[in-house]
Amino acid sequence: MNKTKIPFRTLVGKSIVGNMGSIIGTVTDVVMDENTGKIISLDVEPSEQSPIPPSDDCYRLIPYKIVLAIRDVVVIDESKINKVRIISKRPNAE
Repeated sequence: MNKTKIPFRTLVGKSIVGNMGSIIGTVTDVVMDENTGKIISLDVEPSEQSPIPPSDDCYRLIPYKIVLAIRDVVVIDESKINKVRIISKRPNAE
């Protein structure tokens, strides 16, 4: 997929849906490579029906490489939803 340049501020607040119809959640933040300026991951706030578990104590990071399209919503490849990283917000927690 040929990805065009998108300002990160336009991503925050967008809904994330899967290519098979699941409502995944909402983009809450963007993780970027500080050297290249490229997006690495999207932090998501899961919806009630999301296959991603909710947690106030963790970040849920969707790898940008599974993003298929960005229009009014962000469309991801649901078959790769297992690649979502869940990371504690507390620096020393495991």
